[in-house]
Amino acid sequence: EYFENLHEFRKRGLEGQVARGRDSLRRVLHQHNTAKDMVTLRRIYQEEDDAYQELVTVAMQYYQYLLQPFRDMREFALLYKQEILKSLEFDDLGPKRIESLQRKAAQWSKQVKEAVCSIQDITVDYFKETVKALTAMQKQMEQDRKRFGKAAWAAVVPRLEKLKFMLVKETLQYMRAKELCLNREKGGIRSKMECLDQVETTEAVDMLEMRYYQTQLELYGVQLEVLKFEDQLLVVQLDTIRRQINEKEDEVVYYDTYEDPEELQVTGGLGLSHDTRSNEIKKLQLKTHQLEVKRGRICARRSYLRNKRDQCEESQKLKEQQHQMNQANYHQHHSIQLKRDEKKEENKKKREFVNQERQKTLERLRMFKQKSSGHVVFKPPRCQSLSVQKQDVSSTEN
Repeated sequence: EYFENLHEFRKRGLEGQVARGRDSLRRVLHQHNTAKDMVTLRRIYQEEDDAYQELVTVAMQYYQYLLQPFRDMREFALLYKQEILKSLEFDDLGPKRIESLQRKAAQWSKQVKEAVCSIQDITVDYFKETVKALTAMQKQMEQDRKRFGKAAWAAVVPRLEKLKFMLVKETLQYMRAKELCLNREKGGIRSKMECLDQVETTEAVDMLEMRYYQTQLELYGVQLEVLKFEDQLLVVQLDTIRRQINEKEDEVVYYDTYEDPEELQVTGGLGLSHDTRSNEIKKLQLKTHQLEVKRGRICARRSYLRNKRDQCEESQKLKEQQHQMNQANYHQHHSIQLKRDEKKEENKKKREFVNQERQKTLERLRMFKQKSSGHVVFKPPRCQSLSVQKQDVSSTEN
């Protein structure tokens, strides 16, 4: 074939851009050890921010390109499904036509679900990419802090706080996307359990229940991680606000000197700037209190989810024990029958083996008779005795 698929060509091009973005960010991260002073390090930080922004841009273009076909499929499927439902509701149709449209509506609903599943999976991959990059950047910056003093490091503290904030937000989005995928998986297991017939074996039902418990435990774990990162997000904001409060409190205010007290009263008084600073500190303290209240709510939700997870683990253990007991009882009650069946099967195999050997022996005898029939004449024992008697009589006469 002389022509290449345009979709694959475009996809490979975007993948190459993402790979180059990763390599560029990795090279900048490796330059941190060469920085001997804060000026050089801040220049590297700027290059690192630019490289990360470039990586995010090309990654967004790549994953948007992957998402677009599934988004189009979802929109088309929803549109056709709505048209079918309108036709079923308002048009005068026959039974066969209604049945046909209902089947088509079910097919389009299935297409919508498949498109949504693909969109969720691709979204998880995108946030996984950004979280990995931000984690490497924060880890490298934490290592840089050990090489510089407190006074020199104070110049880049806002960048570290911003980096932590970005990492927590991206990780939060990543965990929420995983939560959607686990909810989808749990719903699929529930649908399979609802569609089981009464003739289905107990083993299949138990396996689905065990999968459901396992998925639910994973979901609780992800939900706890979501609350954990929500708490970390509040902690980052609290650290920033507390740093700002300390800076406000440590700020030194210089006043002009006045010889005449009347001139001082004309300027508005000495406490104007001090009151402004106090108001700003009070606002920051109020915001700190609000964030602490939110943290308390998150802690309560985490405690509730931990209790639910513990209950689910206990239920899973009880289910496993019950399954093992059922298996033991089954083998205990049916061991005799199983032995009988095994013995019958063994006897049957023996009979089949004997019959096969007998048939082989008969076949060999038949082949031997066919080969030797033209050369050797077999006489029965009676004929042989008569011939011997005749020979004896002839010898006596002579």
